[in-house]
Amino acid sequence: MAGEIRQFFKALMAGAARHPETVTVEAWGRPRTFVRFDLFDDTFVFEDGIWDRLENRDPVVIVSKAALSPAPDDSTARVFGNVMTVTSGNHAVASLPLADGRLWGFSTLDEAGQSDALARSFVYANCVGDTIEISQRGAATEDVVEMDEWLQALGLPMRRIVLSDRVDETLEFYSRRGQEWRIKPLAWTPEEMAAALRGAVARIHSPLRYYHNVKGVHFLTLANFLAWGALARTDFAGFRAGLEELCATGPDQPRPNLLLPKFQAHHEVELFGPPPGVAARTLVPALLDLWEHVRAAAPDDPRAAEDAAERFAALAGEFRSLLADPAFADESSPRFLEAIYRNLNGAVYQDEHDTVSRAFDDLRTALPGASYALGNRFPHDGVDARTLAILDSIESELSHGDRIEYANVYEIRSVTERVRLGQGKTREIVFKTVWNPLPTRLVEKRLARRSTGYGAYTLARTDAFRALGVSYGRHRLLARSDGAIGEVHYFTRARYPGTPFSQLPPSAFRARDPSTGAYAAEESPDIVRAVILLAGSAAAENLVLKKWTSDGSTRFAVGKEIVEFGYDVRFGKEMPLRIRLCSVRGTMGWPCLDQTEENLGRCFDAFLSRYAQVAFEYARRHPSADPWDVADAFWEGFAARTRQLDWNYRNRREFFDRYDPRLYGDYRFGAKWSFVLWALERQNERLGALAELFHAKFRERMEPPETQGDGR
Repeated sequence: MAGEIRQFFKALMAGAARHPETVTVEAWGRPRTFVRFDLFDDTFVFEDGIWDRLENRDPVVIVSKAALSPAPDDSTARVFGNVMTVTSGNHAVASLPLADGRLWGFSTLDEAGQSDALARSFVYANCVGDTIEISQRGAATEDVVEMDEWLQALGLPMRRIVLSDRVDETLEFYSRRGQEWRIKPLAWTPEEMAAALRGAVARIHSPLRYYHNVKGVHFLTLANFLAWGALARTDFAGFRAGLEELCATGPDQPRPNLLLPKFQAHHEVELFGPPPGVAARTLVPALLDLWEHVRAAAPDDPRAAEDAAERFAALAGEFRSLLADPAFADESSPRFLEAIYRNLNGAVYQDEHDTVSRAFDDLRTALPGASYALGNRFPHDGVDARTLAILDSIESELSHGDRIEYANVYEIRSVTERVRLGQGKTREIVFKTVWNPLPTRLVEKRLARRSTGYGAYTLARTDAFRALGVSYGRHRLLARSDGAIGEVHYFTRARYPGTPFSQLPPSAFRARDPSTGAYAAEESPDIVRAVILLAGSAAAENLVLKKWTSDGSTRFAVGKEIVEFGYDVRFGKEMPLRIRLCSVRGTMGWPCLDQTEENLGRCFDAFLSRYAQVAFEYARRHPSADPWDVADAFWEGFAARTRQLDWNYRNRREFFDRYDPRLYGDYRFGAKWSFVLWALERQNERLGALAELFHAKFRERMEPPETQGDGR
């Protein structure tokens, strides 16, 4: 166990007055001695000696004294201060005797009041690594915030207090403080899930190892079940202790942990892997029988251990046979990691998909930033220079008299970018100012090269194509020294609202009732056609940009075209409104700049092959639409956008032809720009021939070779 939390507890004891009397209560089959320290109105209750033997996930309980001893309605008296307990085992070790008054009579609650307080007023936490991790459960957001601020006032740094539940109201509260980074982030890579599992390993009292989730449930996996069962032959006392922990009852616990309700349908200890309810009907009764058999055996019976081992082997085989997925037996398998992680982070209690979402917003991890008050910025502990530079840039752009209310900074994670948190290429900034009713969202991205000229080259391209009419947003260049790396360039742009064309969910194509928000059961032909029209217009821009990378990719329909939905007065309903490009990579990348018919033919053939493939795949995903209508709509959007961009160029030809950003470095901007403008005119002039080429390539994908040539 790391030292800062232990030192925090010891500092509390050093500054507080120790109460002369200790209290001993029975918990988990053995006596527990509690020591009390008072600091003004607050009280700290420790299991005797716990400060020297803290383990991962040791429980912490915090509750206000007023919740334990509420004043009568007609009384003006009020009890002040809080009680915090730190123990081994689970939260019930201290919460139950605290609620029923056995700990120095703090509680005056009746039985119904105790139950309500335990569910709603107690704030539960755990010592995890060198942090105190608060689990909200049934507590109100205001109670969680109050206890968080109380811990900070006692001297525990903000960075050492983590909120493990992603409760919407609490998430919103901390977001408005610019402190969303204090909410435990979701893991989504296998490495992060594995790290989350390692941090969730917990014991109660016996050698059994569990995965402890945010709601307080202890999950016992088959692997940990087998590791404990092996003790039947090597350490029978340890095996017996584990069996007692699972199956025993006592004065404070009328039900065994395997049947003790904890959260929703889960129990204090839950066997992980079988379908819901199956373990409680089959495995749990068998374990209870084994406990009775072991308990009835004579302590010195030499056959007890062997007999228990044989019975356990049969149980283990049944456990394995009941697994909903055989992969759950292997804790290194992706299926196990994803499934157990959903149980650990609480997603299993919500209406979510079977797998961890890969949506853009879920790939964000909040980073330390700053809080704002009365126009002043208060940086958080752990904020880095890059975040401060972003905030400096935002502040410099504000109108005179406006000020930031809050700002949250996130790192956008990538499957292919396996770097330490804080070192990624892309960040997102969400901030709200006093004069703006809606938050502003910016994307900040580190440029691929550190050279001074590359940043100018990137901005010259985006500004030039924006002037031409391509749907890039405004980009702003930032430069800053990153320590030993030297000067590094970043750009910021607005975060475009909407969803990538290639990732639109099925619901996006169903009409939504404007009054109820309910989706229709079937796809809307209007929406299906409107989306592919926009995709065609984005393809026209893609060809004008000459997006091309060294691996031969046109960078089209790979998540870089963002479709925005909104109310369309022409249709009287929500429809796709516009599409925007969110990536500069590959722009002006076509490798040959010869202004010849041969080069242009190769270029058109390569790009239109990709467009035909995208249109074909779209038609296949939407069988309600005629495939040829899909192809025609795609080309209609392509042709219309081409004509518009060509008109923009011809209308201001002298400006575009003279454009020379005078870049440093050998970026060949002049030659590339000249080729782009030359090719744009020919793209417009040859729309008829290009339409035939596109439809021919589409037909190749629609019709088997032996049927081609029959016409449409």
